[in-house]
Amino acid sequence: MMLGLVWIIGCYAAGIAVIHALHRQWKRRGTRRAAHYVLYAQNAQMQLEWYLRSLYFFSWIKGRPIEVTLVDEGSTDETLQIAARIAQEQVLNVVESPYWNMDTWIEGHQEQDVVVIRLNQIKGLESAYKWL
Repeated sequence: MMLGLVWIIGCYAAGIAVIHALHRQWKRRGTRRAAHYVLYAQNAQMQLEWYLRSLYFFSWIKGRPIEVTLVDEGSTDETLQIAARIAQEQVLNVVESPYWNMDTWIEGHQEQDVVVIRLNQIKGLESAYKWL
């Protein structure tokens, strides 16, 4: 009985030591590079809120910092109102297409991983998937 108790306490102590060692190694690795998502949207009110909330949630789960820039290409629906509401809660940069220059923007964000997504091509991607 006593040997079993010592075995259990030893396993717990070894587990705690391993967790602390891994945490120390993770902290020494430094900060992770921030990912920057550039979302192109035009009349994307149906996809925008879900997509943005998913990005922020999964970045929080993974512990990876992200920045999001929404490039509006002349939306006539509630895309900009949805973006303004989310921008009050999260960090979200909203720019309009005529004032956006991708080349100069890329030069200023070379230290980040950049992911470009076109939200208005979702229907096209669905139909392309059906043909595979």
